[in-house]
Amino acid sequence: MTLGPPDKRLLVLDDDADVSFTICTIAKGAGHDARATTSADEFLHLVADWAPSHLIVDLAMPEVDGVEILKRLADIAFDGVVIVASGLGNRVLEAAGRAAAENGLNVSGVLGKPFTPNRLRELLSDKTHQPPLKAPENRPQEFQVTRQTLTAGLAEQQIQPKVSCATEKCIGFEALARWHHPDIGIILPDRFIPLAEDTGLIGELTRQVFGQALRWFAESFRGTNTTIALNMSVRVIADAGLSEWLMTQCQELGLDPHQIVLEITESSSMENPIMMLEFLTQFRIKGFSLSIDDFGVGYSSLIQLARLPFSEMKIDKMFIISAPQSEESQKIAAAIVGLARALGLLVTAEGVEDQWTLSFLAEIGCDSAQGYFIARPMSPDDTLSWLANPPVIDGGC
Repeated sequence: MTLGPPDKRLLVLDDDADVSFTICTIAKGAGHDARATTSADEFLHLVADWAPSHLIVDLAMPEVDGVEILKRLADIAFDGVVIVASGLGNRVLEAAGRAAAENGLNVSGVLGKPFTPNRLRELLSDKTHQPPLKAPENRPQEFQVTRQTLTAGLAEQQIQPKVSCATEKCIGFEALARWHHPDIGIILPDRFIPLAEDTGLIGELTRQVFGQALRWFAESFRGTNTTIALNMSVRVIADAGLSEWLMTQCQELGLDPHQIVLEITESSSMENPIMMLEFLTQFRIKGFSLSIDDFGVGYSSLIQLARLPFSEMKIDKMFIISAPQSEESQKIAAAIVGLARALGLLVTAEGVEDQWTLSFLAEIGCDSAQGYFIARPMSPDDTLSWLANPPVIDGGC
């Protein structure tokens, strides 16, 4: 039999010789050279000596469990494709696959037993080859937040469109702040917002970011049903003047407060829950919508939903990005949509990266979605050009 090319070598670790034989036969038919072993020690030696491009690791091994093997592969920085296999069930399989990926291995997927030849061929193909999830090698460069650098740096924002899951038409936007640091370059909010909070500049920063976004939005969307979402730090919610300032901005720009969605991160800590309740209620009374962002990743989700006057839930992207491959993520997303429906809330999903996911969200009743499949964050001018001729989604605001 003709052996596969050097970049197509499959090594299988499985204690069932019949399963290994079947896997190798299918792999050879797909153009791979293939070997198998039931010994963990021999497997690791072959990884070093034979340099396979693909590995299949069974979780339930008699000598050492597959998770330990995956940890050893991460320790030696194996950079080929890894497939995790087992008959233990999807929850165990997917958990092991996630752990391997978060340790830096390039996990193309999981192979549940029994499996079909098509599923194995799919995992061995280049279509599932994803870059490894490795931590950055260098620590982020240190920087300081000052009033001068913030004022100079926040010269522009990015806008990400949001579409209806049912119609795939654009119904709104999210404004994303970007800080152009004079020495480092573009810095994302998860790095500069905490520093702005610690230095007491978060109030000034919020007004600057909100003001830019609302001025852009008003020029094209005043008097429409289109919405714009603004991310609000928990530190500024208790700012007694913020709601009045927002109302003044709306009046001056001709915007209806119902067009503005204030997103509050679900995992945000609340030092004074009574004050939080009072101020968020005031925002709702004035007509602003409130969205609980990143829902599902914090520790007090249901408590916040029961206490606070949210009008929308936003499903964290980790459940949406993994939905095409994970039945558990699909079930969690559907459960969140069901909970939102029971509470009378709208629900938005972020992290949509393909048509299957968008169709799935429509099927389970999700209201709206955003993500790279729909549109990447863009400059305000590019957003208006996208609306005139959206490349993927057939429609516009």
